Amino acid sequence: MQKRRLPFFIAPLSILFSTNVIALNCRDDITQNQVEANNYIFQLYDYLDTPATGIKQEIRTTTTQKIGMQENETNANHSLEYDPNGLITLSHYELYSAQNKRLYSEHLQKINTGWENIIEDFEDKTNSITQFTTDKDGKIIQSHQVKKAVDFIFIQNDSYQYDTNHCLINKNVHWQLKETDEQGNYTGNDLNGVSLFTYEYQDQKLAKVVTQFSNGLSNESDFSYQYENNRLTSIQSTNFTDGKESANYITQLLTVNDKKDWLSANRVNKLQPDKQVNVVRQITYY
Repeated sequence: MQKRRLPFFIAPLSILFSTNVIALNCRDDITQNQVEANNYIFQLYDYLDTPATGIKQEIRTTTTQKIGMQENETNANHSLEYDPNGLITLSHYELYSAQNKRLYSEHLQKINTGWENIIEDFEDKTNSITQFTTDKDGKIIQSHQVKKAVDFIFIQNDSYQYDTNHCLINKNVHWQLKETDEQGNYTGNDLNGVSLFTYEYQDQKLAKVVTQFSNGLSNESDFSYQYENNRLTSIQSTNFTDGKESANYITQLLTVNDKKDWLSANRVNKLQPDKQVNVVRQITYY
């Protein structure tokens, strides 16, 4: 059991960057940059990171379906609460199968030192807690995650660096995987690694994320944006692992309200065109 799980678990480390968190702004407003960087660092599941100034609460319904199939593969409910500046203060996400079996749960809440995110993955039979620590200005400067399974404990420590405009420019990751036996005792089989994420901006928007891993692998994510009448209408994110294209997502923001906030969106991976993610958004304002 342990021999199989350790190599299997390391594979996702080459794609630590979430392609679902796809738009990060870096403008002249230092306060807003800090808010958006914090929201981005949370990396909430299926979260489209767009400015949320003036929004008090939103509820998102997400479905994943294969083209031509009547039944959805998965259904998700996601509720978010914001402060008046657009900073997330509470988030709760639940993912269900077509048979209404709960697959995944994520709950983010504020604590004295920053935020805490509690995740339960019912398919992988893992649970984890991530704590985000802020500095005196409110920027997230560190995060600490502990993930537990029946035969391992995974520990990850991240640190974050910003430029003078409070734009996120680097993330340093240190992780350790400790194997355990059936009684929860350490076996002595450990794996360790580090990663460096570098964020680059163009026209005040995230344009590229380059990741270097301690095992020699590299990952690059490139982002481009389309506008109509000064409104963001689509985002393309392309991932390259060791120079080979591994994913190419197109997210379309389909409808907006009178405040120009998006109300519906869909996302397709061009390398898997038979599958589509649809998102519907309900918004309550201050």
